[in-house]
Amino acid sequence: GVPAPPSFANTDDPDPSPAMRLRTRGLFSIRRLRRAVADRLQGTPFDRALALAERSGQREFVFGWNRGLGDIALGLVPLFARIRARCPGSRIVVVTRPDLADMTKLAAVDDIVVVAGLARDQPLDPLGAARAQGVAFQGTPAVFADPDPTRWLDGQRKSYPPRLAWRPAFDALAARFAIPDRGGIIIGAHVHSETAQFYGYVKDWPDASWRELIARFPAERGVHWILFGNTPSPRLDFANVTDLRGQTTLLELLALVRTRCRILLAPDSGILTAVFYLDGAQPLDVISLWSDPRQGILKQGCASPNPALRHHPLVGDRDDVRSLRVADVENVLAATTAAAVRQGASDAIHAG
Repeated sequence: GVPAPPSFANTDDPDPSPAMRLRTRGLFSIRRLRRAVADRLQGTPFDRALALAERSGQREFVFGWNRGLGDIALGLVPLFARIRARCPGSRIVVVTRPDLADMTKLAAVDDIVVVAGLARDQPLDPLGAARAQGVAFQGTPAVFADPDPTRWLDGQRKSYPPRLAWRPAFDALAARFAIPDRGGIIIGAHVHSETAQFYGYVKDWPDASWRELIARFPAERGVHWILFGNTPSPRLDFANVTDLRGQTTLLELLALVRTRCRILLAPDSGILTAVFYLDGAQPLDVISLWSDPRQGILKQGCASPNPALRHHPLVGDRDDVRSLRVADVENVLAATTAAAVRQGASDAIHAG
């Protein structure tokens, strides 16, 4: 019969409960220390899988991914880069949820298998799902049913900086959206992370703060806003706002940011991560709002592949984004807007 494929799921003891994660937030634990020592001496399960692939000539890898959007860029893309560096010519197959398919398209994988009806964090048999949808393999692939990028990239994140491969043809996806063009600055805003329920801390700036900030930047200041996200809540009814929440795919959202927006405001989220690591030159100021600076793109510590992106992270006091005052965000936004106007005028002069 066909030999069972090697599986490299995360089989360690489960993580602490959400309440425990909230209290410790990555602090010392005996289990983590013991695991870290073993990884240094023996290599992580991913290290061992790569070594085995090199020795055996294995060139097919199957990943299941059923967690966060942003972690595709932060975690999987660096793992894929390690595979391609160690095992040239490899084929990488990712099995995932429908809402993660667009981000996976940017991860430079060879095959994407979408499992309809899959709920976040539901256990997944990626090899079985791939075969059920007609994906054939030449040999016995290495299977990562439950990857652990946080562990497997420990100490190596900067060696494999994330890069999401944007195709110029994707820019045309923005064309179907009617965005007023009055010659001013267009600001994109992702006003809600929409995944806060999966984390043990507050990720979102208060609705009232967003409402007040937008009110302070009306059309008279030469500004138009585009709202991004999945759900049109809270309602933000202003004359200079185009609310596209719930109306775009991820690729359409990114195309709008690339072709329409000069500034983006966002909390720590998958949208922020996708924009930050998009591989394509575009003048863009990103103002990010944070509770925990030990997460996301700040934890990754890698520069954006977009050479024209400028990042302005704002971190709340005592690791709470709700402590950011509207005036603090307004000051940064006003300075960025003014700089963008000056840059636009300078570019127009040189173009003329």
